[in-house]
Amino acid sequence: MRQTDEVPTDNLDVTTIQIAPATAAQTEYEAALTYYDQWIQLQPDSYDAWSEKGNWLLGQGQYGEAIICFDQAIALNQMIPLTHYSRGWAAYMLGWYDAAIVSYQNVLYLDPGFPNACYSLGLAFYVKHQYQQAIPPLQQAVEQQPDFVDAWYCLASALYATERYESAIKHFNHALELHSDYQEAYSGRGAALMALRDYEAAIVSFDKSLSLRSDDAETWYKWASCMKRLGRHEAAIVGYDKTLVLQPNHWEAWYNCGSCLMKLGNYDQAIASFDQALQRQPDHYESWFNRGVALRHSGKLTEAVNSYDKAIALRPDDYKAWTNRGNVLFSLDRLQEAVASYDRVLELNPDDERAKQSLAMAIKRLSSKQGK
Repeated sequence: MRQTDEVPTDNLDVTTIQIAPATAAQTEYEAALTYYDQWIQLQPDSYDAWSEKGNWLLGQGQYGEAIICFDQAIALNQMIPLTHYSRGWAAYMLGWYDAAIVSYQNVLYLDPGFPNACYSLGLAFYVKHQYQQAIPPLQQAVEQQPDFVDAWYCLASALYATERYESAIKHFNHALELHSDYQEAYSGRGAALMALRDYEAAIVSFDKSLSLRSDDAETWYKWASCMKRLGRHEAAIVGYDKTLVLQPNHWEAWYNCGSCLMKLGNYDQAIASFDQALQRQPDHYESWFNRGVALRHSGKLTEAVNSYDKAIALRPDDYKAWTNRGNVLFSLDRLQEAVASYDRVLELNPDDERAKQSLAMAIKRLSSKQGK
């Protein structure tokens, strides 16, 4: 999401603002600062002096100092929307989103049609993950400026975040009608299509996004995940590998790559991928569980038991891990431990017929051994 870099002056009476000499912009920082400080020293109650210094500091990227100046200006004249807007912009750039929201709301109270204010307010709500609150001002923004492509994109993203996927797709499409090379909109539309399980259409959208920007790791990840959902595991692995070249610490990509490798019977490579995922996310149950499956298929049974133990430590009430643990222990002829695992399965899932059969077999073999 992009904050507009324009501070609009439309519909404002700025004829009384005392503008600094044109040469001030070309002087050294210290000289310009001295100019504004002298102005304020001579006219400490001048709204124009404080406001102009704030705008100059804003242009210099001195956002905290700019806010101090805007606060002084607002204390002298709180009826100028531009000052509130500039203060909101500075607060947004500092990540002070609550403060930015208050400033943008003040702008809209004073001038409901102030350029970019609705968009900026919606954007501030969006980055705070307050997606529902972001939607009304963003809707106003596109009504006021129907060709404002970033507002359409931001609105579509907020709709996606609130799980209104069909509506999100329509708004992403509108953004693309305005700007056919809007890479983020193709990715966003692909994500919405993916959420609707239209994986083929999502791949088409992701393909277009990646043709515009091939180093977008998250789009590669989603592209690969669509391929995985469609059972195209070789293609999915290619996508996950692309993701990992760009983001080596993307643990979900390591995990999903391991899952695809396991589906293809490449168990040793799958184990290596799960290990990479667990280095980055050691409390991921599915990685431990599927690592156990891959180890079992590789004949590394003792390691498989250890992996299932890790999974069970994370989810003690998941009967599937207890079942697999029992099966591996049975194969290792560790029958008493296998019996204990099957007992636990039946505590958690009393109607599990397979566990009942496995338990009976383990007890029978254990009795036979003890009878010798």
